[in-house]
Amino acid sequence: MNKLLSLKKECEFTLILPCYNEEENLKKTVETSVRTLSSIFKTFEIIIIEDNSFDQSPKIAKQLAKKYSPVRVIHNPINLGQGISFLIGLQLANGRLVMQNGIDRPFNLRDLKKILHFFPLHDIVIIARNNRSAYSIWRKITSVCNNILRGIFFGFKFNDLNFVQIYKRKVIKKITVQARSAAFSTQELILAAEKAGYRICEVKLPYYKRIGGNAHHGKRRDVLWALIDMFNYWWENKKIII
Repeated sequence: MNKLLSLKKECEFTLILPCYNEEENLKKTVETSVRTLSSIFKTFEIIIIEDNSFDQSPKIAKQLAKKYSPVRVIHNPINLGQGISFLIGLQLANGRLVMQNGIDRPFNLRDLKKILHFFPLHDIVIIARNNRSAYSIWRKITSVCNNILRGIFFGFKFNDLNFVQIYKRKVIKKITVQARSAAFSTQELILAAEKAGYRICEVKLPYYKRIGGNAHHGKRRDVLWALIDMFNYWWENKKIII
């Protein structure tokens, strides 16, 4: 790890990990991520956005940052939510390529080897889940409704904008996202990038079920927040594509 570039300098890859009450998963996720990214990149960073957890997550994150030089921790002063935490991570990213993942490891970083060849031809690669069998009935319903509404408002070009994406850093530095909800912040970023003419492709890969801890996303207030963000973005653009 001492051969890695200083985190203040540009590196090859940034992994953003929003974290809220994930003491059961955080250590394993970071250690697994460090091992996998070390086998793929010469230089990388992992940014943990610690969202004012009330379990042992802040302590564990601090210990991991001391142990692994590519890891740094940002402590939110209050609980801001996954969407805002993700946006904070984007602003702090130094990697030429940037992606986010859940602390519960829904995306296996080893699958990066199946994706990286899409760069530099593309500016964003969207990873779409090839199945959602692990989802609850509620999550399946909200996912279907989200896709239908996005299709009505903005077109049906993309299948899945709420899993994992990999961005060239130059894209996220040019696009300003107004949404703050976890479910629409990534959608707005991609829709705005498409509108700006950036090259985007979508690849289907496995989704992995949560093993430990509890999910904190998908509650009714999250759905309502995302709907408000979606409507606001449509209203500002004043364009419906059917």
